[in-house]
Amino acid sequence: MIVIDDLMANLAMRRPVFCSEADFQHELAYEIRKNDSSLNVRLEWPLTAPARGAIDVIVIGETRFALELKYLSKGFSTTLDGEPVTLKQHGAHDQRRYDVCKDVTRMEAYAEATGYGAGVLVLTNDPSYWQPRARADTVDAAFNLCDLRELTGSLAWHELAKPGTTKNREAALEIKGRYALAWQDYNRIDGKAGLFRYLWIPVALPARV
Repeated sequence: MIVIDDLMANLAMRRPVFCSEADFQHELAYEIRKNDSSLNVRLEWPLTAPARGAIDVIVIGETRFALELKYLSKGFSTTLDGEPVTLKQHGAHDQRRYDVCKDVTRMEAYAEATGYGAGVLVLTNDPSYWQPRARADTVDAAFNLCDLRELTGSLAWHELAKPGTTKNREAALEIKGRYALAWQDYNRIDGKAGLFRYLWIPVALPARV
């Protein structure tokens, strides 16, 4: 069985920070294999028609488990074991919240179509994602990912959202399950924006792999 909390705890000791989402994806796949060498792991697994795109990580054992990843960074620089690491500031929080919620709907659809387990894993050092919102009437309020919120139902932009914000993200999202969002600490590195936390949203009962 994939136990995300155990995987992330082990990964944090080995890799306290990642230089990119692809780096995170690769190292998580390696950690899964290191934890259980009987498993096969595939990255960017292509979906078949009528579905589009690819799944970030597929874990293959007696059954399968699908993972979508998001690495949302706030500007940050450090040096670890002599290696400089600089993270760019990812803006457009509203669009990125939408994208996380869309990944939840994609994983729900995958789990429903295949019967396999699936989930969405978000890692960030930006408190804007886990802290309560100062206002409840923002254009992206429906896609709020703050700690302890329940994510469920029909999610749509506020009517005042501008076309530049919603471009290619116009569609409302239907989340079938009910997900209590619970952020967990991943690692803390000295310096401003050095606290990294993760959000795990399993969209179906974890599959044994």
